Amino acid sequence: MKPKDIFSLAVRLLGLFFLYLAVRAVAVILSGPPSQIATGGILGVALFVAVGWWMLGGASLLMDRAYPSESGQQRNPEASGGLSANVDN
Repeated sequence: MKPKDIFSLAVRLLGLFFLYLAVRAVAVILSGPPSQIATGGILGVALFVAVGWWMLGGASLLMDRAYPSESGQQRNPEASGGLSANVDN
């Protein structure tokens, strides 16, 4: 396996962990009396589900940050602050 594949697998496993945390949090919230259900607990579950779902989907923004594509760098070489090779003197 290439390092990019291993990183992708780790991201997806972390997504599964976030979904597990969401299920645990729902169980804790529902085990208490109805008057104790706080908005913060529900928002925490929503956050865990959103992050977990995004990571299970591949987390494209995170993958692009960790492993930028070579074609993206060659399309715009001046974006990185480098000088262009076609400079007329």
